[in-house]
Amino acid sequence: MKFIKGWLRFSLGLAIVSIGIVLTIKADLGVAPWDVFHIGLTRYFNISIGQAGQITGIFVVLLSFMLAKVKPTVGTIINIILVGFMIDIMKAVIPDPNTLFIQLSCLGIGVVIWGIGMGIYISAQCGTGPRDSLMMALKNKLSCDISWIKISMELIALSIGYLLGGPVGIGTIVIALGVGPVVSNFFKLINRLSDKNFKSTISKNIYR
Repeated sequence: MKFIKGWLRFSLGLAIVSIGIVLTIKADLGVAPWDVFHIGLTRYFNISIGQAGQITGIFVVLLSFMLAKVKPTVGTIINIILVGFMIDIMKAVIPDPNTLFIQLSCLGIGVVIWGIGMGIYISAQCGTGPRDSLMMALKNKLSCDISWIKISMELIALSIGYLLGGPVGIGTIVIALGVGPVVSNFFKLINRLSDKNFKSTISKNIYR
């Protein structure tokens, strides 16, 4: 039963993350670095944003394996498939904002929802995202601080995505600075409410 609950929590968290991502995309004020890249790909290939994310995820997993033999977990594969699938569904369901106030609201609410979703799926401890695998592979290969590897990966994705026509704006900065603190505060809140279940999850894998 605990096993099933863990995977249900993991899947729920990923679904919530997907809603948050779509809200930040709908805000049209700039998106997260990796989403800049994904949207950039859709400008040149006949694929959806979700499919671009799935293709990127598969490529990243393969690269991780080639660099340092980092094998994807079941959770990593589910992450790639479910998030891409949910992004395309939610993008079709959620209407486009028609005023600046609604755009700003979508951005702010999206960041909060994204962070909460990440907190939920990380706490399930069922596996990490594909980019986390690549970060670990590069860390093992280069012996660099993982925070610098993460920043470098996102800057590369952002730069290539921007050159491909992906949207960069104030939202890109808000997302980069906002999601992490939301996840951290989510864990602090949960730790206060239920110290037993969430005690060991606060320090790992804070970002998507």
